[in-house]
Amino acid sequence: MAVPRRNTNLALNKPISLLKNRNFILLWCAYFVSAMGDHLSEMEILRTQNALGDDVDIIPLQARMMFVFFVPFVLFGPLMGWLADRFPRRGLMILADISRIGLMLLFATLIAALSPYSPNWAPYLPLMFVGVFAAMFSPARSAMLPTLIDQDQLVEANALIRGVGVLATIVSAILGGWLADNMPGVAFKADAATFAGSAILVFFIIAPKSARTHVLSEERFIPQIVGGVRYILCHRRVMQLIIFGTVYWFSAAGLNSIVPAIVKHAFGLKSYQDVSTFRVYLVVGMVLGSGALFFLKDALRSEVAITWSLIGAGLAGMFMAASTIPWWNDTFAYVMGAGGILVAGFFGSGLITSYNALLQRIVPDRYRGRVYGVLDLCTMSGLLLACGVLGIPHWERIDRWCGWIALGIGLLMLAIGLASLIIRHINQADPISLSITRGFNEFFCRYWYKLKRIGPCTVPRTGPVIITANHSATPDPLMIYAECHHRRISFLVAKEYTGIPVAQWFIGSIDCIPVKRDANDANSAREALRRLKNGDALGIFIEGRIPDPGEVAEPKNGVAMLALRSGATVIPVGISGTVFRDGIAAGFFAPHRATIRFGEPVDLSEFPSKPTSEELEAATKKIHGAILELTDSGSKSPSC
Repeated sequence: MAVPRRNTNLALNKPISLLKNRNFILLWCAYFVSAMGDHLSEMEILRTQNALGDDVDIIPLQARMMFVFFVPFVLFGPLMGWLADRFPRRGLMILADISRIGLMLLFATLIAALSPYSPNWAPYLPLMFVGVFAAMFSPARSAMLPTLIDQDQLVEANALIRGVGVLATIVSAILGGWLADNMPGVAFKADAATFAGSAILVFFIIAPKSARTHVLSEERFIPQIVGGVRYILCHRRVMQLIIFGTVYWFSAAGLNSIVPAIVKHAFGLKSYQDVSTFRVYLVVGMVLGSGALFFLKDALRSEVAITWSLIGAGLAGMFMAASTIPWWNDTFAYVMGAGGILVAGFFGSGLITSYNALLQRIVPDRYRGRVYGVLDLCTMSGLLLACGVLGIPHWERIDRWCGWIALGIGLLMLAIGLASLIIRHINQADPISLSITRGFNEFFCRYWYKLKRIGPCTVPRTGPVIITANHSATPDPLMIYAECHHRRISFLVAKEYTGIPVAQWFIGSIDCIPVKRDANDANSAREALRRLKNGDALGIFIEGRIPDPGEVAEPKNGVAMLALRSGATVIPVGISGTVFRDGIAAGFFAPHRATIRFGEPVDLSEFPSKPTSEELEAATKKIHGAILELTDSGSKSPSC
């Protein structure tokens, strides 16, 4: 699958730190300022409708405001995505900001002009024009980000952008609520200033040149749009990510619409600042979620983060629903609701960050704008559906149903999360419990051991195979297992490990073969040969044990013998960067900075299936040499 090219401005071996990358910092700050502008005037618009009056239902007002702002994302999403692929993305972002400056300066005038035609919708309709240019800004920004940074920094970069976006929402919520209560009308002018600041920052970004615009210029408009849609329909992972995003935005819109009602009716609070403060808990959770992913970086795979974020957000929605039960006093209900919305923000931020990073990683630059245009269309359709259901029909006393709405949203996200978990594991060779354990092992290795795979995993998906590596530390088998996702590898392990309770369960789960170290264990050799003839994958450390520091370990002939007898493919693996610790527990819990490289299959065709002792020695040396070439102590690894 094609992946985004690496930024040519980055060093060959070590990418520039995000916080030292000038272009990323400018984009990051521009998004912060622009995100403030997206929310600063919300409380002012609600103030014009006397939203907190005793006889006013606030849910429809909030829903209408979101509805009109995001309608352009649905109407023009694919078009804006095409623009992001066809024209310079930096220029489109500046144009969008300048247009929004003018609209915000004229916002009050537009409300007055539209009021005679539609008193109920006039305060919101100007937002539709602002939304047109927000829909232009969004795919251009998302598509440009991967061209400014290294591919390995996508999770980290999206976490920073998501974090600063919700931090801007906190600032704008507090400031917007204060302005609505104390300085009516000023919020619109402040909003215009934020878009001016964003345009200035984007102007100074130096975006790399791309051949995509020249390629697209040779095609007609409609085939370009159709080509983007066809790309999505032909890529199941991309479609799944768009579905997850749609479910999230439908749920987020519903929760956002009922927050004022929960504050007003469940907690008995009746000021605009109270509504804004409660929303602060949501964005605080989102900041914490983004911070967690920034801290973890690529230790947690995006697919795993998406699944558990959906499940966590669903449970948080149900917790918010519980806060509206009239049994509780106002203080306890408030604490429960604040905790629920904070957790919803935490997992919601994890979901957005993860599916954005994954899309940016797997979608080629040529299609990225159009994919994000379709993503905006689908996600905003979900948002509009939620807002339309809550805001357009005339519901009698709908605020009193806010708890049931929260419960329904929570159950929806929980169901989608569990379905994602099942789908992700049902196609695995492992049972679901072992598949989840494999995911935890991968996270542990990447986080605690700082494990990084260089190059692809070359283990074939089917057929007998021996994965053989140097043995440098106790957790070496866990590291190999963490970076080979598509095969269950049964290791030959020392018999004494089978007596350790946790290790005993794991060893039994992956059908490892115990070996007696102090004897020529013919039984284990026969079992290994039988497994290979059945087409299984075996993991064997060619040196047989972990050598002491400075010791040159001699390879054993077992790997070569089994490979020649069975005809199994031999995949060499080099592990580097581990730290020697004497003792099983000390080696397991020691921090490492490990790297792992999978090599190409070792060609043993020159040796017979029943070799002489000299031929067996030669085959062993060839395999061992291939392993050493993949370690830091050997020569340079093959180009990956």
